[in-house]
Amino acid sequence: VDLGGVKTKNEAGYLAGYISSAFFVGGAVSAIFWGWAADRYGRKPVVIVSLLSIVINSVLFGMAKDIYAALITRFLAGLLNGIVPASKVMIAELTTGKDQSIGMSMLSAAWSLGLILGPAISGWTASIDAEMGNVQEINVPK
Repeated sequence: VDLGGVKTKNEAGYLAGYISSAFFVGGAVSAIFWGWAADRYGRKPVVIVSLLSIVINSVLFGMAKDIYAALITRFLAGLLNGIVPASKVMIAELTTGKDQSIGMSMLSAAWSLGLILGPAISGWTASIDAEMGNVQEINVPK
């Protein structure tokens, strides 16, 4: 996949970093809003809207034809993602004392496990698909 605008591997690394960080920048900008929305409208609607936005933005990210579309969709995915703030509020409300620290730790562990297993499973399924001849070659400059 060639998003254009990259002449060297070094530039590709910078752009990959920008794309990766766009999600977290969007999340940082909107975290307070999602906390307010969870208080105002409830935790469940916030989680449902967030999950739907992640699905939609992930599909749009996969269809991105240039670097700008990729950056925008990743930023919007973070901006519209209230899952973590709502989850932290739910843990704080449903637990007390010692259990609260365990609950927050489990949330962090689940997030970290997803960051490890998600790309691993994706790479594994892509390698299976590549063996079948269904994957486009990734265009990385030399």
